[in-house]
Amino acid sequence: MESSILSFCTVTYNNEEQIRALIENIEKSIPHGVSTTIFVVDNKSSDKTVETVLQCQTSFSNIKLIQPESNNGFGAGNNEVLPYLNSKYHVLVNPDISISSSKEIEKMMNYMNEHQEVGLLSPLILNSDGTIQKLYKRNPTVLDLGLRFISPNILKKRQNWYVHEESGYNHIGEIEHASGAFMFFRTETFKKIGGFDKRYFMYMEDDDITRKVNKISKAMFFPNAKVVHVWQRKSYKKMKYTLMEIKSMVKYFNKWGWKFW
Repeated sequence: MESSILSFCTVTYNNEEQIRALIENIEKSIPHGVSTTIFVVDNKSSDKTVETVLQCQTSFSNIKLIQPESNNGFGAGNNEVLPYLNSKYHVLVNPDISISSSKEIEKMMNYMNEHQEVGLLSPLILNSDGTIQKLYKRNPTVLDLGLRFISPNILKKRQNWYVHEESGYNHIGEIEHASGAFMFFRTETFKKIGGFDKRYFMYMEDDDITRKVNKISKAMFFPNAKVVHVWQRKSYKKMKYTLMEIKSMVKYFNKWGWKFW
């Protein structure tokens, strides 16, 4: 395999129970002969996340800890690495992601090597029990996002359409909204679009950045490679996060145009 340079970035906020496992998992998933930097951007954690990362640095020399002066959200946190990036491919991972082996990374690297027009890959994302997370999404409308707040059983045909249910999740295809849980970027593309729009503190930033990628290259759903995401969606239990999501939705539609259905 062609020797390439990878970088990974995870943004943490009180993830002491996950961060060591993530770092060790990434280290084991690096293809042979590929030099790698792992960026950990900590958004003012109050637990032992930073202490754990510092401990990991004694075992792994390729970890760079970045500590912004304030917590400006997920997108801004990921943008902190922009001045340091010199990799060929840049991978954004949530702290609750795991990769089964280096073969999954190799598949993504090889596809990107063969398809220079592609700036972003979104692999098949699985739950810990092996079931598929339906994250092969189209650009959202007000209706599509509104249905998520109401019920998974209303206008079921429309909801299935929104997540490409008909695809079977086993074919490579262009994607309009990739999940921020795991994004495999061509670093040149990530830098060219300036990373994330910092106006989104949380929510809608992955929709937004996928659209930015698609304006200058292609974002692709790539089920030939897979990762596991322990998706708990705890935030939906708190009203303040629901209000935050609604505010982000308004920012998104103000930017890209209001499409109601």
